[in-house]
Parts: sequence; C-alpha cells; structure tokens
Amino acid sequence: MAKDVVPELMKSIEKAFEIHTANDKTLARVSKRIRDGTATQEDGHVYAIRIGKDSSRALRDVLTEQNLPDGKLYYNIATRTVIPTLENNQALVNEAAAQIQKTADAKKKISLNAVKPDFPKDRIAGLIDKMTADDIELEDALIWIDEPIINNSEAFYDDFVRENAEFRSGAGMKTTITRIAESNCCKWCADLEGSWEYGSQPDEVFARHEFCRCSVTFQSERTSQNVWSKKSWQSTPEEISRRKSTERKTMSIAERQQALERLMIDKEKAKRR
Repeated sequence: MAKDVVPELMKSIEKAFEIHTANDKTLARVSKRIRDGTATQEDGHVYAIRIGKDSSRALRDVLTEQNLPDGKLYYNIATRTVIPTLENNQALVNEAAAQIQKTADAKKKISLNAVKPDFPKDRIAGLIDKMTADDIELEDALIWIDEPIINNSEAFYDDFVRENAEFRSGAGMKTTITRIAESNCCKWCADLEGSWEYGSQPDEVFARHEFCRCSVTFQSERTSQNVWSKKSWQSTPEEISRRKSTERKTMSIAERQQALERLMIDKEKAKRR
C-alpha cells in the first residue's frame, strides 16, 4: 500500500503559512488595527487579500514535484490540502470581518451578531476540478494555486458583506452597499464603482475578475424603514447622485477580456519600473 503523504503535506503547509503570515508586514498592520478597534471594512478586504497571498505561497512551497507522488497533484491530494487551506482562510476572514463589524456596531449602539457564511463548496469544487484536470501538467495545475486562491479569499469577504447586508436590510435597517474601484483599474470595474441602497445594487457588484482588488463594503443604520409595512426610507440627494453611476454600458465578454488583458499588461509594466 502506498504511503499517505497528505498528513505530512498538511503539516508542512500549515508551518509555511505560519512563517509567511509572521513575516507579512501588511497583515501585521491590519491585524493590529482590528485588535485596536480602528480597522475599517476596507481593512477587512486587505486582510482577506493578505491571507490569500500567504496561503497561496504556502501551498506553492509544499506542493512541489519533489513532494508529490509521481510529481503530480492528484485529485485526492488537492481535496485534502487545498480545501482545508481555504476553509482556514474563510474562518480567519470571517473572524476578522465579524470583529470589524462588532466594533462599528458598538459605536452605533447596534447589538446584532454577524452572520458567518457557509463554505462555498460548489465554487471551490470547481477550482479543484481545474487544477486536477486530466493530463494537466503540474506547472499548469499550480497556476490555479496562485491568483485563484487570493481571488477566492477576497470572495470570502464579499460573501460576508453580502449576507450581512441582506440580513440587516431584512431586519429593517437602512443598509448601503459600496464598491470602491482600485486605482488604475479596468473600465468594467471603474463603471461598477458606486453606492446603493441594498436591493438596488447592480447584479455584478460582487463580481471580480482575476487580479481584481476592488473592495465591496456595507454600512447599516439602526433605523431606516418600517419592517412591518415595508416602507422604504427616502433617498438623500447624495445617494441619488451616487446611484446614477449604475447607468452604464454593459460590456461584452470580449470587451471584459480585453480590459483584463490591458490591466495585466499595465501591472507588468508597473513591476518593471
């Protein structure tokens, strides 16, 4: 019977992750703000990115040709190493997001526990299928352990924002969704920037392409609408102005791909400077 290498691989991945997070200065700064009660939801998004990057590096360190049977990332190994790593990512992101929200709520005298989303099994199963496709070479398989791991960690934070915004809006609280575009983003992301009353936001507000670092946050107030009559609050002129940003041209798949390619080229140029 062949030796089960997964337990040793997981120990090595967990150790590598500890080393990377311990040396991550950005993560340390954000973690301190979370502990001090000064972190914003944007900080929570940065925290998710850093957790994703550090876990991606840890997986890359360990899932090598030398450490894998036949030098391949088999489905059984991927499910027992990548999935637990992402489950840990989600737990850390949810914990950080909940702490940030608890601090913000305390200032507004809101006493609601945060909703922690379930693990998105189907979404992650799709990722595992891609990295373990038939006849895929290890070098190509590991591409799915780079940006996709970071992107999914961002999505964990997005899931937290979506579910808590929905819960609070349903509880009768005035809840606002805000998407902030990163600097030098693509046109598709720039057109999605704005703030909306929860329920009126664009369908794509939580969508993100590879290398997208736009953040999505929510704000809620103690009183806003009568939950029994379902009468909505009156929008302020500022909110109406912000919602006008939803009147945008829909990009085709080809246009989105071209925008992504331009973004990646710009990032490569920036690295060489």
